[in-house]
Amino acid sequence: MLNYLVYGIAIIIFATVIIISGKAISRGIEAKQNMKHKSEDEKIAISDTEENANISNSQPNLIDQINDLNKLKEQGIISDEEFKKAKEKILN
Repeated sequence: MLNYLVYGIAIIIFATVIIISGKAISRGIEAKQNMKHKSEDEKIAISDTEENANISNSQPNLIDQINDLNKLKEQGIISDEEFKKAKEKILN
């Protein structure tokens, strides 16, 4: 009778250990997946930031080029037609 009681308690302890370790393993897997998604989101954010930086860097360059052309036109170095052609070339 005492043997059955010891075996029962051992089985209960063993089952508890298995349940607790299973929860820990599942939490670890979930944390790993969250880290993977987080790193992917960071990569996307970084690429978006780089694209925005490229766009913002190119726009002032366009504006500067058009302003330079306008100055040349005002100084009489280029004609209106040449200004329009150069401006179209820059914008395209």
